Amino acid sequence: MVFVVHSSSFDVPRIYPSDRHQQTIQLKGFPTFYSQHGEYILPVNLWFHYLVNIKQEVDVSSAVRAIKRYWHFLEANGYEWNVFPASNALKPTYRFRNDDLLKSARNGEIAFSTASLYILHVIKFYEWAMHEQLLSLSEAERPFNYQVVHIANTGMMSHLHPRFAIRSTDLRIRKPARHDHQKLNPLSEHELSRFAHCLKQGSDEFIIHQLLQIQSGLRVEEACTFPYSAVQAPDRHTARYEVEIGPFNGVHTKYDKKRTIEIPQSLMQRMYEYAIGERRYLRAQRAIPTGQHIPLLLNRQGTSFTSNNVQQHFRRLKQAMTREGNRPFPHRTHDLRATYGTYRLDSLLAHLPEGDAMALVMAWMGHQDEKTTWKYLRYLRKEHANQSAVLMLDVIMAEALQ
Repeated sequence: MVFVVHSSSFDVPRIYPSDRHQQTIQLKGFPTFYSQHGEYILPVNLWFHYLVNIKQEVDVSSAVRAIKRYWHFLEANGYEWNVFPASNALKPTYRFRNDDLLKSARNGEIAFSTASLYILHVIKFYEWAMHEQLLSLSEAERPFNYQVVHIANTGMMSHLHPRFAIRSTDLRIRKPARHDHQKLNPLSEHELSRFAHCLKQGSDEFIIHQLLQIQSGLRVEEACTFPYSAVQAPDRHTARYEVEIGPFNGVHTKYDKKRTIEIPQSLMQRMYEYAIGERRYLRAQRAIPTGQHIPLLLNRQGTSFTSNNVQQHFRRLKQAMTREGNRPFPHRTHDLRATYGTYRLDSLLAHLPEGDAMALVMAWMGHQDEKTTWKYLRYLRKEHANQSAVLMLDVIMAEALQ
């Protein structure tokens, strides 16, 4: 099983150009991969060194998750990263795409967008390896094939150029097209009860993470990096707390946007008890603090709770709910955020004008475009219309049968 160590910054000798005032160059630490036998995975580590120190990527977390998952797949099936049979069906890249990513996406374990992003990172890794001549393959042995794809032009000049061509690969994963309101998949009231019942069996960190999503509308990464400094002693007279989050306090918000979220009193109480509790204290002692921002949720190693930790816990939760309810639980972690947005908007519409309710939800959830928030309103209107239609049908049938 592959494991990753986040190395510290280090100095290397300066070779060229020479400088008598500066004999060394400091390089940033990067995620360092080791195999299940403790072997240093050289090509992967060279690539992450390239991303961090040459390209100076700000965030390589998605690349880490993608390559880690790919290497798990290689080791589990006995494949070599640099051995490619002539048949595409036998190449590890195609097997990873078809047998792991697509299968998981169709089962609802990961989103199609996540699968598409993961295979893109694998493609970039191999493109870099071939450019650096770490791979020397014939045409038949290449890890993937390039092809020209025609994309619809949705810009202002689309009437002149309705389509344009781009270079892609045959490994790409297409996201199924859906209507806007169909993208929302909030939990029903019955599913919420089942979810809350099974969630009680989870770890303290996982419970708080899921509650931050479903009660405050945070994204997965935002809940993982929620800051320790934002937790405060709860006041029984305060029903909901407003907390600012963003890069300034270590939260990985989308577009690095600073925003204010709301936290219910019960969740703040739970987070405060965890923050001052022995469990978190012992975990914090296992790792040397890195950076100025300390996350609230810590894993067993004493480092920040990661999205990978979340997905592992959520997979077990779905399995438990399926066993107990004898029915599948067709949701992913992002649906918890959709649940918050839908139910919160519905509650606000009972007391506020439509425009004001929309503005509040848009701000709390950090939507960049108001069209995203409109999806929640359209969803609610559709659900209310369906409920009214069903009630009317029930009345008509009851009167007819009587």
